[in-house]
This record gives sequence, C-alpha cells and structure tokens, in this order.
Amino acid sequence: MMELSPFLTITLLSIGLSVIITVIYRVLTKPEEIRKMKDDMRFYKNKMNEAKKAGDRAKMNEYANEMLKASQRQFRSSMKPMMVTILIFFLLLGWLNTNFGGVRADFSGENEPVFSYAGEEHSMMYESNDEGFVTGVDFNDDGTFSEDERFANDEVFRYSGALWKPVTQMEGFFLFAEPKEEAVRFEMFIAEMPFELPLIGNYLSWFWWYFFISLPATFILRKLMGVV
Repeated sequence: MMELSPFLTITLLSIGLSVIITVIYRVLTKPEEIRKMKDDMRFYKNKMNEAKKAGDRAKMNEYANEMLKASQRQFRSSMKPMMVTILIFFLLLGWLNTNFGGVRADFSGENEPVFSYAGEEHSMMYESNDEGFVTGVDFNDDGTFSEDERFANDEVFRYSGALWKPVTQMEGFFLFAEPKEEAVRFEMFIAEMPFELPLIGNYLSWFWWYFFISLPATFILRKLMGVV
C-alpha cells in the first residue's frame, strides 16, 4: 500500500478499519438485545424521575438498581467486540505512526544523516544561522543542494505525495522537553486544509486525517448495518 500516496493510503485504511469494526460489532453483538437494554434503561430512568418527584425514595432506589443492571448487561454484551477492535485499532495505529509519523535525522554521529522515506534515502545537510537552522535534502542525489532542496525551520515543503515541516527535535517529557541541536525532525502531513482549524492549523497529520475520515464513515456504516 506504500505505492499509493499517503493521502490515499490513510483514506482507504480509515474507511477499511471502519468497515472491519462495524462488521465485528454486527457479528459479535445482538442489536435487538442491545436495543431492549437501552429501552429498559430509558424506562427505569423515567420511572426513577417520577419516583423522585413523588418523594418515594424506596421506588427511586429500586428503579435505579434496575437501570444499573440494564447498563451492566449492555456493557458485558459490548465487551468482546470492544476488546477485539481495540487490539486491531492499536496494531494499525502503531503501523501508521511508524510509516507516516515523520522522519528524524541525527547529526551527532560519524555517518552523514539521511532523509529516509518509502524505501529511499537522500543525504542531508544542516547549517546553523542567525535565524535558527536550515536543512537541505538532496532529493535528486546529485551531491548538491539547490534552492528547492533547502528549507527553513517550520517551512512546509512537498515530497513524494506528502507535506513535510522540519522542526527542532525535542527530547524529554512534555513541558520538560528540551531541543536537541544535533537532530532535526520532519513532521509529515497528509492533507492541507483550505482554512485553519483551532489548535491544529492548516495541515493535518495522519492521525487527524484518520479521525476526520473514520468518524463519519463509522457512523454511516453503523446505520446501514443496523449496529447500535
């Protein structure tokens, strides 16, 4: 699937995973029983509210216990498909992050750092300047770096069907992370939005593209297959 563009690969995998998850829930659960459990929960909730208004604490506790039992039955019914889909989900997410999470180049070793993606390696260059750093990638492997092959920090460029942004490599945990000057990371983006999203920006990583595709796909498939 790596022969396809990252955009198409993530799109197809997102829809495919939605289909698999929906089929698993359809096969391993009984929609009629789950609907009845939900109806029972609504029924006991309404009766509990009526008892509360009437000041009948005994009835209110009785209906609350019945509602809890219905909720527990629904949870047990969903446990098996939930465990199966979680396992599939995390296995696929690990693969996606490995292949579409970005490229890291380390300049601290003796060997020349490389930009490695989709089975191809290209030599790199790192230069410090007054504005931070400039990174070059010799995409045509001619031993030189043209203007099109040099990129400033945070500048997005396109290569092999994906969008990339060189950022300072951070090491450490969250707020305690510090920049590692001898390394640079290329963040990979799958799609460019025509508008800026809050907290995300104009560019979507594989995770956000997967999220925006799988959410409506799963909703539509569950409706079509009668999964509740």
